[in-house]
Amino acid sequence: MMVIEKIEQPIELKGFGLFKLNNIDGKWNLEILVQKGIGIPLIENFKELYQDEIIKNQEGNSIIPLDEYFLQINYYKMEEDCIIIFIYMNDKENSFNYAQIYLVSKKILNFIRTQTDFLESELNDYCDTLLQIPKAKGLGALFIISSSGSPFISVINQKKINIAKNEVHIGGFISAIFSFSQEIIGQESGAKLKEINFGDQRLYVITKGSVIFALLVKELNPLLQRYIYIIADEFLDKFKTKIKEFSGDISPFRTFRHTITKYFEI
Repeated sequence: MMVIEKIEQPIELKGFGLFKLNNIDGKWNLEILVQKGIGIPLIENFKELYQDEIIKNQEGNSIIPLDEYFLQINYYKMEEDCIIIFIYMNDKENSFNYAQIYLVSKKILNFIRTQTDFLESELNDYCDTLLQIPKAKGLGALFIISSSGSPFISVINQKKINIAKNEVHIGGFISAIFSFSQEIIGQESGAKLKEINFGDQRLYVITKGSVIFALLVKELNPLLQRYIYIIADEFLDKFKTKIKEFSGDISPFRTFRHTITKYFEI
């Protein structure tokens, strides 16, 4: 008989995902309930590769090795046309405590079954009491702006007083520098501006579609780099309609601050 350990403090992982697989009119749809440290591309690949197996078996578990991480997948049948899926991600050198993972899954399942009218934020908060991902340190500021320089949202370390005072102008500056670099590098080359050096500070920039994501740090470590790509994918997925129809109203984007603080220590 397996002994289930009591969870005294949140389990530390590199990522966690909670999903609902629903059969609606004969078509299975994957709904993201909780997402922490697992990027959209990984979720899409998982759906493509393992959805049929999960639908066939209804309940089970799997271990999936990746280049740097491995995933543990637990899934449970909730109703005839509903399956709840858990994805736990960790470094390859850090083994899972399978008894604790099992207990966490059961606790969250019980929450979903008993709290029928829960809000998404309530489920996220409950998962936070059981699971924890590391926050990246060293962030000076994060700017998310349109390619034309319109700011969607920015989060600035409280110690960066001068940056906070000039926040309004920074979006235009980043956009101008990016446009200039594209002219110099050449549009057809496919190259993107990656880094602007400001002495002891560096601005790392990635672009996806018509959105620029700029990260101000002293040094870019692997965790910061992984999180900026996750942030970019989550932002574009959440606000794709708002971005397409953007008319200057930035109020809808303010809710994304919660997502940013989930990944970065500010």
